[in-house]
Amino acid sequence: MKILLDTNILVHSHNRASPYQKRASDVVRKAVRGEVNVCITPQILYEFFAVVTNRKRVEYPLSVDEAVDICLDLWECRGIEKVNPTRMAPKEVFKFAKELKLSKSGIFDCLLAVTAKENDVETIYTENVEDFKAYGFQVLNPLV
Repeated sequence: MKILLDTNILVHSHNRASPYQKRASDVVRKAVRGEVNVCITPQILYEFFAVVTNRKRVEYPLSVDEAVDICLDLWECRGIEKVNPTRMAPKEVFKFAKELKLSKSGIFDCLLAVTAKENDVETIYTENVEDFKAYGFQVLNPLV
């Protein structure tokens, strides 16, 4: 079973103020060790960077250098598979946007869902379970 690790799991694992830090860190640690078949996309790392360096989004933001180092470590980690959208992803994303009447930031979860489908992902680990249910995945919140 291939699992897409959503941004919020990474954010909780590196956010000292999060009540879910330990649980999220356990998930990330298992992924890094290759104990679970986890994948990420470049988008997930970009979103992670944007959140953890923003004082409005986290109580204790990371420095740019810290955030960059974490992102590069995750991208270079052999225990975590990296997946990318195909050239056809935009067509699928905008088809879903029309069907599901997406707006605002919903488009970003849609891109993650399309990328996951294109790469044979079966499960998504996320705190935002409802955001991915419409795409036909098994969606689990490992933080509860």
